[in-house]
Amino acid sequence: MVLYRKMKKNTFSIFAFVCALLLAGGTACAQSASTDSSIAGLYALLARIESHPMAASGRAQIDAARRRIAQKSALPNPMLMLGAENLPTNSFSFSEEPMTSKMIGISQMLPYPGKLKFEGEIAAQDTLTSQDDLSEALNMLARDAKLAYFDIYHLERAIAVNEMHARALDGLIQLAESKLATGNATQSQVLNLKLERANIATQIIEDQTMVRERRADLIQASGSTTDVAVTSNLGLPPFDYSLIALDSISSENRPTLKKLRAQAEQNRLMYQRNDLDKYPDFQVSLAYMQRSALSATSPMNPMNFPGAAMAGVTPTPMTQTDMLSATVSIELPFNFGGKRTEALGEADAMRSMKEADARVEELNIHAGIATNLAKLDGIRQEYALLRNDIYPAAQQAVQTTVASYTYGKTSIDEVIRTQLALFHREHDRFALEAEYNKAIATIEYLTGTTLAQYTSVNDWK
Repeated sequence: MVLYRKMKKNTFSIFAFVCALLLAGGTACAQSASTDSSIAGLYALLARIESHPMAASGRAQIDAARRRIAQKSALPNPMLMLGAENLPTNSFSFSEEPMTSKMIGISQMLPYPGKLKFEGEIAAQDTLTSQDDLSEALNMLARDAKLAYFDIYHLERAIAVNEMHARALDGLIQLAESKLATGNATQSQVLNLKLERANIATQIIEDQTMVRERRADLIQASGSTTDVAVTSNLGLPPFDYSLIALDSISSENRPTLKKLRAQAEQNRLMYQRNDLDKYPDFQVSLAYMQRSALSATSPMNPMNFPGAAMAGVTPTPMTQTDMLSATVSIELPFNFGGKRTEALGEADAMRSMKEADARVEELNIHAGIATNLAKLDGIRQEYALLRNDIYPAAQQAVQTTVASYTYGKTSIDEVIRTQLALFHREHDRFALEAEYNKAIATIEYLTGTTLAQYTSVNDWK
């Protein structure tokens, strides 16, 4: 009240407003249109990913691969044989020649022992790689959802800060306009304030647009159009993993690595399968031949001999015995054109390629983890410095310059400069919180497993 009495009668008091705003600090700036202060919305979002259409597609792919195992490891279908043998073309009679018969038979291809076993094992690797594809897809969707969620947190907090900054500038504009009549402010200063106010309004619009875009990313990642409440306060969860520990975790859990190793194993099995081609396959056939009785007029009928009539022999049809035929066909495993050798070389080269790809992926993952661990360490240090030293000093600077401007001891430009510095520190706070959690989300993606418990508990004072 003493300060108010010392001010001119037509002067608008912004001092109390700005001081109250500054004393509220991060708590006031953390409020926004979203009133949910918990992190539950993020975990509800991650749970929806299990029902994402991409997950349904992956499960169908796994089922299809699983059903190919029996197909690849089963014997080929037997062949049914139906036919006529030694049928004379002059009469097409089944009773004229003794070797003419009607035939029914069956044949079965029998691969060399072990070939079908390897075919089944090779097909089983497709089931593993399909499972890894699904796990990697879910891993990627979870990462995308987390990154979008933390970006929205930063943007919504930035909007809240800018809206507070805009209200503070509105008060400063009124104060400056009230000083025009006394000559303690200039029209140029008022215009500068209004320009800054317009710039903030533009930034708010841009941030609101980005929020809508990132929420669209949330929908794409979760596969659900249900809106998600984003926390109004984001903590920095502890993360005490070493680089060596994270390398070990990624080696065991990252689906991409597991897929490459499964593919390398598949090509090793393919090599063993192709090596068996030096052994023959077999085809077993069994046929039953039914012969009709020789007709009495057939020249092949023993009773129809020259002089049979003079001998008083009357030819009659002669019954014939049916016949059974069994054959075994053996493939001759010639290496024409070096095809078997080339098949072995191809399988071995593919195995080497997949093993090398796995090593490359391990190096990429290691580099990504190391980068994000360094980022986490840097953010922790920046955050502590901002919270303990920089932000309190910026608050004090604004209070001092506002009080000085109220008594005409400093310019409005100085007030704007210190206020901008304070709100930039607010932006830095929320940016660091978001980037810290995004770095953890990226490490979780690189390792393929959940490592941290995200939280809304924050030690910012």
